[in-house]
Amino acid sequence: MSGLDILVALERIRFPALNLFFEGITYLGAEEAYLLLFIVVYLCINRRLGFRLLMAFVVSAYVMAVCKELWAVPRPYVEHRHLLHPLALSTAEGYSMPSGHALLPTVVWGYIALQLRSWRWRVIPVAIIVLVAFSRLYLQLHWPADILAGLALGAALLGVYVKVTGWINTGRLKLSTLQCVAVVAVAGTVMYIFGKDLPSGVAAAGALLGGGLGYLALRHLDNYREEASIGGHLLKVIPSVALLLAGRYALRQTIGSAPPAQMLTYAGMAFAATFIIPVVIQRLTRSRSQQCEGAQ
Repeated sequence: MSGLDILVALERIRFPALNLFFEGITYLGAEEAYLLLFIVVYLCINRRLGFRLLMAFVVSAYVMAVCKELWAVPRPYVEHRHLLHPLALSTAEGYSMPSGHALLPTVVWGYIALQLRSWRWRVIPVAIIVLVAFSRLYLQLHWPADILAGLALGAALLGVYVKVTGWINTGRLKLSTLQCVAVVAVAGTVMYIFGKDLPSGVAAAGALLGGGLGYLALRHLDNYREEASIGGHLLKVIPSVALLLAGRYALRQTIGSAPPAQMLTYAGMAFAATFIIPVVIQRLTRSRSQQCEGAQ
């Protein structure tokens, strides 16, 4: 059975409720969904884990962009216009292989799964990986080969990333703060130089640079605490995500979307998320605590 046969066969099992389900599931692979995930983990659970998820995401997104350009496989609806789905033009631009909705969840949610001690909880991230990847087939936005390539490449990248973070955890790979800053600066610059013509290459470079420097700056201060009540977590997450999305929109409208502007936009967003917002939250929390103590 060819890839086209599989897509046509899936078209036959469609019905409205299932369409809505997979249209919602596919947005779990959108940039905004990852932003929400990183903010929740970074601000509310564990900032080191949140930072590692961010770095896993941006490096994987860069590798994905490179592979798409190298393989240059057209999407199904380009070769077969009858397969055009309403979501295609808004969530599936550019080349098809490998599928980013298969590759990126495999790395990000796969890394989360490996951090969970209970096999029961690991079912959730694994299910997200499978459902997001399958949604792209159901919506006819990728060939089956694109999904398989994304899953395989994502698994390979995850394996390498786990190995590197394992070296860091055990002290086999230990760098000073200055050396870390140099690595982030060089990596971000190299990614920008070689990724200026890639759809998401510049964004990934900017996020790596801004996120890396922001995390290192916050680690140097070392006065941010993730603990809070449920209400406190909501007060951290909701305004933070809203401000970051608003900032992205404002910068795009103000400075445009040329490569240098895109680099600045994503570097600024990542630096704000990893340093500015936590510092503001910490100061507001401290000020509120002092006011409560004074009132007593």
